[in-house]
Amino acid sequence: MKNIFEVITEEFVDDMEVIRSLVETFDDSKAAKARVAAANSATLLVAATFEEFVREIAREFARAVVNNARSFDKLPPKLASTAWKRTMEDLSRLRLHGNRLDGGTEHGFGSAKTKFTVVHEFCMGDLTQDIYRDLIHNENNMRPSELNSLFKVSGLTDICLQLSGKQPILEAFGELEPGKAHGKLLSALEDFFEHRNAIAHALKPGQSSGASQIVSDINLLESFGKALLETIDAHVKTLVRPMQDAVTAAGQPVGT
Repeated sequence: MKNIFEVITEEFVDDMEVIRSLVETFDDSKAAKARVAAANSATLLVAATFEEFVREIAREFARAVVNNARSFDKLPPKLASTAWKRTMEDLSRLRLHGNRLDGGTEHGFGSAKTKFTVVHEFCMGDLTQDIYRDLIHNENNMRPSELNSLFKVSGLTDICLQLSGKQPILEAFGELEPGKAHGKLLSALEDFFEHRNAIAHALKPGQSSGASQIVSDINLLESFGKALLETIDAHVKTLVRPMQDAVTAAGQPVGT
C-alpha cells in the first residue's frame, strides 16, 4: 500500500503533466498575445501547484514527527512554539465589527475559539490535536530558504541540501557530486521564482517563457518532488524505528 507521501507526490506529478500537455498545445497558437497570456498563466499555475505540493508534504511530515513522538518533550524544540505563534498571528488578523468578527457572521467567534482551543490543548500535551495547517504555511514564494524553513520546524534541517544527493536531482543537473547539484538547484529555484514574480507583478506583460522553458521548469520541479519523496521516506523510517526498538526492548513483539 502506498504511503501518504507517495500519494501526494503522484498527484503532484499528474497535475504537472496536465500543465505540460496544455503548454504543448498553446505553443502552436499563431496569436502572439494569446500565446503570451497562456504561457504566463501556465507559469503561475506551475508555481502554485508546486507550492501546494510542498506544503502538503511538509504537513504530513510534521504529523508523522508528532505521531511518533513518545511525549510532548520529545518534539522538535520549536514545533509547539511555532504552532502557537502562527495560530495567534492568524487570530490577530481577524477584525472585530461591533460584537462580531470579520464578515459579521455568527460563527466568527466560535471558529476563533476552536482554533485557539486546538493549539492550546496541543501545547498542554495533547498531541492528537490538528495544528498542522497553521504550523505549515509559507509567507513568501518557495525559494530555498522558505522550503528549508517548512521542514526545519519539524526537525529536518536544510531539506534542499539533503535531497540534492538523490538521483532525480543529480540526473536533472547532470552531476555526480551532491554539492554541485545543490548549488545548481538553489540557483534554478531562485531563477524560477524571480520569473514567476515578474509575471505576477507586471501590469502589461509583453513577453513570457517559451514552451521549452516552461517544460524545463516542470521537469525541474518534478525532479525536486521525487527527490523530496525519497528524502522524507528515509527520515520517516528513522522516526518509526526507535519506537519499534523500544517495544522490542520491553520484551514485546513489534506490532502487538
